[in-house]
Amino acid sequence: MTTTAESPHAAYFAFRDRLLGDLRTTVLTGDQLCEAGQVIYGRPEGLSLYGIPAPRMESAGIRLMGRTAIECCVDDYAVLVADALAALYATLPHGGGVPLVMDLFCGSGNFSHHLAARLGVTVHAAESDQDVHDATRHNLDRVGAATRLHLGDYKDLLGKIPARSNHDTYFVEPPWGPAFTPDGLDLTRTAPPVPRILDDISRSRDGRPCLIAIKTNDQIAHDSLDRAFADAEHLRSITPAPTLPRGANMHFHLYRLGSDTHR
Repeated sequence: MTTTAESPHAAYFAFRDRLLGDLRTTVLTGDQLCEAGQVIYGRPEGLSLYGIPAPRMESAGIRLMGRTAIECCVDDYAVLVADALAALYATLPHGGGVPLVMDLFCGSGNFSHHLAARLGVTVHAAESDQDVHDATRHNLDRVGAATRLHLGDYKDLLGKIPARSNHDTYFVEPPWGPAFTPDGLDLTRTAPPVPRILDDISRSRDGRPCLIAIKTNDQIAHDSLDRAFADAEHLRSITPAPTLPRGANMHFHLYRLGSDTHR
């Protein structure tokens, strides 16, 4: 007999498989968006991007594909991280001008939207998937986001914009795919692996210090988060209250990468 506690979890995983399967590149209808909010977050309004909840997305002209609905960072989470970063910035020494902020795997662009609004900066964002890029470009234009969206690989974006200060911030959220393992999320198996991304960021800055924000789930395999950031300073973790089975809830972490004797 299936318990009531198991039923929501079974519904979540079944719906997740649909969003990443048949509906992966399908623009969801208003009803499907509300269903996603209900199944994933417990209420239709839980799926909210750019300040627009699921019940209003269709009428607002927002285009969201199945894969983006399950992979995105919703408003509630994006605001928490943006606020945490703003609080961190307030403790840093002034000088060096406006920091560079990059969202290297932007997906829906919702992170970028809230970071730009909260920090008062233009966020440079990269998305390599043409379909996701086009939908995100449309949505960001609809809401007037201060995001410069680049179609291409994150390394291309890193090579285009030089470092500005030791407070430059990079958001890292590569596709998880094979990183999901029976033991949890293995950050050495994301596409590309997180340690490689950190090396690419460091090389693009000639080793100059910077800030890194990363999204994970709540079940890390093989200490891969600690190992990836073994040479970095952990600054803060943001852990929203869990609403899904273990391994499906989102966590966010802020680090300082590289030595910084002037902070």
